[in-house]
Amino acid sequence: MKLNNRTILLTGGTSGIGFAFAKRFLEMGNTVIITGRSQQRIDQAVKNNPGLIGMIADISDPMSVEQLAKELAKHFPQLDIVFNNAGFIHEFDLFDENITYEYLTEEINTNLNGTIYVTKALLPLLAKQREAMIVNVTSLLANITVANAPTYSATKAGIHMFNDALREQIRYKGKNIHVMELCPPVISETNLTDTYDEGFLNKLISLPLTKLVNVGIKGMLRNKLRVNAGFTRVMRFAVKFAPDLITHTWGQMILKQVNTKKAHP
Repeated sequence: MKLNNRTILLTGGTSGIGFAFAKRFLEMGNTVIITGRSQQRIDQAVKNNPGLIGMIADISDPMSVEQLAKELAKHFPQLDIVFNNAGFIHEFDLFDENITYEYLTEEINTNLNGTIYVTKALLPLLAKQREAMIVNVTSLLANITVANAPTYSATKAGIHMFNDALREQIRYKGKNIHVMELCPPVISETNLTDTYDEGFLNKLISLPLTKLVNVGIKGMLRNKLRVNAGFTRVMRFAVKFAPDLITHTWGQMILKQVNTKKAHP
């Protein structure tokens, strides 16, 4: 798929992965729209990047997503790429009695439900285009869980499965909409987590944000079904052969590092 003269929406586009892709898409000659829940952050991003368009939206709220879809259909009827990126991570101990049910499901509401809401709301608009694309950002953790972030891992695995079902429904309907899953490893510049912020583990599994953008753009140009970036490719291959052993070893290693950091802040 060519990536110039497109109209592209990125959720969670004011920082991290979403913002990095937004800037690259803008440089490539596209109309680029970012969403976020903070008007201040949207205004700052737009101010510092002339040409960037910002729209306020809370993707965990179906009403907000419906309003976003109406605004896009009215002002950007040529929308042909949706880049679902918005998400966050909670790291917690399931044995902690202070963890509330609401806290447990916050990630589901944004990471998983939000991706589903935005995709469903914008499918009619994408289906009108001669060619369109949906990019859903998952993670290394769509392939293997991380024991200190159980709900986050579940949301990324859920998006992976949703992606596959979405792709098959689009094929059955005969629509020219490409669906790509982007699976990053740890991206240190995003500040999503500080679990892997130093030492050998960080060097092993992390990937610079600029490299992720390069790999992601390349995958979109080639209409790839899935882009396993950096260490994600290694882990996806490994879990095919010894999933339970690798999950156990990986999980215990992460929990040990987390508890060591808590003991020696």
